[in-house]
Amino acid sequence: MTKPISEFEAAAMTAMSPDLLRWFTKYAPKSGIKRKLKVAEKRNEAYFFDAEEVVSFDQWLKLPWPNKDGKRPGIPKAIREEIRVEAGGECAICNKHEDTCEAAHIDPVSQSFNNHPENLIWLCANHHTAYDKGLFGPAKTEEDFIVGFKVVLRRYRVMLWKMQHEASHVLFSVLDNCDQLQKQFAAATTPEQVSAVQALAEKTLNKLPTLAAVSKADPNYTNVKALSKGIDALKVSKGSVPKRLMAAQSLRTEYAATFGFVVCPLCNGTGHHDHGDCPVCHGDREIDEQVAERVDLADFDKIDCPLCEGSGRRNGDDCPACAGGQKMDRRDASYIDLRDFDLVDCPVCEGKGEFRGMTCRECGGEGELERQHAGRIDAAEYKVVTCPLCKGHGQYDGRDCPECSGNGDLLAREAAMVELDSYDKVRCPLCRGKGQHNFFGDCPVCGGEGSIEKRQSASVDLRAYELVKCPRCSGKGSRGEYDCAVCGGERKIERRHADDYDPREFD
Repeated sequence: MTKPISEFEAAAMTAMSPDLLRWFTKYAPKSGIKRKLKVAEKRNEAYFFDAEEVVSFDQWLKLPWPNKDGKRPGIPKAIREEIRVEAGGECAICNKHEDTCEAAHIDPVSQSFNNHPENLIWLCANHHTAYDKGLFGPAKTEEDFIVGFKVVLRRYRVMLWKMQHEASHVLFSVLDNCDQLQKQFAAATTPEQVSAVQALAEKTLNKLPTLAAVSKADPNYTNVKALSKGIDALKVSKGSVPKRLMAAQSLRTEYAATFGFVVCPLCNGTGHHDHGDCPVCHGDREIDEQVAERVDLADFDKIDCPLCEGSGRRNGDDCPACAGGQKMDRRDASYIDLRDFDLVDCPVCEGKGEFRGMTCRECGGEGELERQHAGRIDAAEYKVVTCPLCKGHGQYDGRDCPECSGNGDLLAREAAMVELDSYDKVRCPLCRGKGQHNFFGDCPVCGGEGSIEKRQSASVDLRAYELVKCPRCSGKGSRGEYDCAVCGGERKIERRHADDYDPREFD
């Protein structure tokens, strides 16, 4: 069994943060599919993963996401946060408008159905719209820039995670990102694009580490000393960012030669393979010579999918193993256990298709599902337990229990989600515990009780109860000789009533 890799190694391998990887261990990202990222082991608070599982999960995440009737698959909140943090919380292009930013798909979601973070970039509403419609600059030029800039954004984060894991390889990662950034400068065609690249380049150059010293007996001593001198000079250089990046590119070449890095044998130094980062060098383009010698290129030969035998279809749908692609890498095919796709009785409804008088949510009423999905279902979650709020009585606070709807019991999975403290009584935020509001009688929020449940408190909009000028009489209190029918002559009404005012009702 291979040695587990740290969460920072896994982050560098996938260009996804340790936080997101941890989220994947707890939640299934694709709707209707229960697959989560498996943890190899935990040591204290640190997570460790099996490298093959990480690669397999990452590639599965890039396959088309389930969708209903061609509608866009939803982007999980954790993935939105991932790309927001990646862009520094602001638009990746203009570094502004943090309040109007949103996730933009690089490859159109209507074609790719791909919500992998690699296919998303955080843009303000203006740049998102402009990118989608090609409104600023020639569409092809803009597309090329966005795709390229997304690469360096991701590689900047990979660089940071590599710093956490292995200082000896950090420098090469930084210099490699500088090399990519220099190419982005050449691709930038607008002041905004130049500014975006320059900001990221300055951050990258500021991360240049000090190269560890080596013994004079080391055969690389002279080269390492020269490299260290060049790095130190680059760190304090006052030259322009493009010139500093050119110097970094030269240092990268020296570093690769000094420490025995060779061109990746799979991607031939491009950093890409099958429309994504190369799975051997992970986009670095060069790898350690000893690692390169162990690469078996036959593992990456394309062969017919063993499940659908190259047809791309199974049971009338796209093959779940190859997503309809018909072929896959030999190494991926070797991981497929055809028994995982055998249909077995649903462990929840036991093949009946119904559970507790309703269509079984796990099998969709079919009564059976694939063995791999059945194996991921925790039957204990469907055990019927006493409702933790009403203690099985079905009544709470004089009414049907809001959690179990008066039944007195819940499924274990539902009971585990009940937040009992949300039912604690807290002071009413509108009347501040007095029970009265605006001298009009009982407080409309707490009904004069002075307190409400904590869960209700968070949804109270205090602005709705502020007094505003009556929209019918414009604050005069009357219409002709009579008191205003809306405010009753008081001149003001609560904002919630003013918002609901419809003058046609008084025609």
